[in-house]
Amino acid sequence: TLVAVSEVSSEMVQRNPDFFAVKPTDYGRFLVISIGTGSAKAEHKYTAGMAAKWGVMGWLLNGGSSPLIDTFSQSSADMVDFHLSVVFQALGSEKNYLRIQ
Repeated sequence: TLVAVSEVSSEMVQRNPDFFAVKPTDYGRFLVISIGTGSAKAEHKYTAGMAAKWGVMGWLLNGGSSPLIDTFSQSSADMVDFHLSVVFQALGSEKNYLRIQ
């Protein structure tokens, strides 16, 4: 979603004739619906005390999941959602962005 918004903004800055004439920061003209994979967030709950005892292999494989990979992939998706939410809010267009997981 972040790449798509960036690409559209870039094309508008370059005055690509395929894109309507509007400022690239006029997010009121954008309507973004971000649809995730539909996979549920990991339901595993870990405490700092538990994680401190894992070691390398515990971070890679723990109870049928991979906490390290889960953390990286989920945090990446969350940061993109957070960033776009903040940008749309800052530009007064918060109703033009929707994330569905």
